[in-house]
Amino acid sequence: MEKVITAIDLGTTKFFGLTGVVKKSDISPDVEPNIEIKGVEIIQTEENWIKGGRIGNIEGVVSGLIDILDSLRKQSREKIEWINVGVGGGHIKGKIYSKKIEIVPKGRQINKGDIQILEREMKNIIMPELEGNRDIIFIIPQEYIIDDNYGVPIENLPIGMHGDTLEMRAHILTGEINPIKDIYKCADMAGVNVEPNIFPYSWAVAEAVLNEEEKKMGCILIDIGKSTTDFVFYSEGKIILTESLQIGSYLIDSDISLIFHTSLDLAEELKKKYTRCDYKDLLEARREEVRKVEIYNPSGKLIRKVGIDEISNVVYLRMKEIFELIWQLIQKKAMKTGKIPIKISEVVISGGGAKLEGIEKLAEEIFQLPARIGIPQKIFNLDKNYQKPEFAAGIGLLLIASKLVKEEDKNIFKKIKRWLSELFQFS
Repeated sequence: MEKVITAIDLGTTKFFGLTGVVKKSDISPDVEPNIEIKGVEIIQTEENWIKGGRIGNIEGVVSGLIDILDSLRKQSREKIEWINVGVGGGHIKGKIYSKKIEIVPKGRQINKGDIQILEREMKNIIMPELEGNRDIIFIIPQEYIIDDNYGVPIENLPIGMHGDTLEMRAHILTGEINPIKDIYKCADMAGVNVEPNIFPYSWAVAEAVLNEEEKKMGCILIDIGKSTTDFVFYSEGKIILTESLQIGSYLIDSDISLIFHTSLDLAEELKKKYTRCDYKDLLEARREEVRKVEIYNPSGKLIRKVGIDEISNVVYLRMKEIFELIWQLIQKKAMKTGKIPIKISEVVISGGGAKLEGIEKLAEEIFQLPARIGIPQKIFNLDKNYQKPEFAAGIGLLLIASKLVKEEDKNIFKKIKRWLSELFQFS
């Protein structure tokens, strides 16, 4: 059996789309689905299509979607009716919440009704915090705790166990509804439907570049885009914090343009070609002559020559600010999670901003942790030209979609097994 899945990363400077066929196991749903890539397409966007991670020009986004879908259909020779997309834009927030209820009478068996009460009470906690335009996107239960000291993994419901109190901890993700509605509208106008689950970009990137051991050991995954920076913090295999910030590598271009009186295009070129985030290492090497580059004003006139150390300092200060903000948010929000262990073993940086030279060293300086670049490598027949940090979000969305197919198979498999058991009286 096969199922066609399509993922599209709606980025600030590009739309990146992939269509694949998931080959589902006919024997067991526990076998990982194999994704065969049938089509890949990139289109460059106009400046105002996506602004700060949100749709800024509906007509432009729709035309871009139509173009990318037409190409994917021609390449794959498949009928594409549903797409998987991500969401970011600075309004996505997620953290740990907990709620405890009394078991009455004390010491009785916990039942399904107790779980349902707990879930309702959990929603009641978060609702007063939501502003008019915000809503809950995901509630991910992580752990049940009986009598304040006995933890039950979420996959094992505590039904039938005895207790005086029952507590649930969950990661609750919220976001603004209107920007998400705009995504659905653009997809509808382009002739496709958006799959029911819409995931944060940081989760998608994590799916593409992290393994389960890294999540268990504790990891901060940072996805640096042109106009947004998304991050997710894992500890003990659980999502502790999800955030999306309306700051990205565009701020570096803006800083260079402003300080050196040049155009944004030249500023971006200088950033990509010459600058280094490991500014301190560059300073130590200043005994050698520092290379200088020519700076032109927006009209094309040569103004002066500037050392790459001066430009690198601008990059260093801006990225340092972004990393420090992330670290402050983690310390402020994620460290207040009660009894959930907090472990952090590394920082993984992905997205287009991960291509800045020396960014790992800067991350190690700020977080005081080992750092590496997150490169997607989990789809084996994908051309190596796409196995780069800037494509991690789109690839991760496709991987998540394949896992959802697997979950559908599991549910069907369980129903068939239960039916067979009843029919033939299997134990």
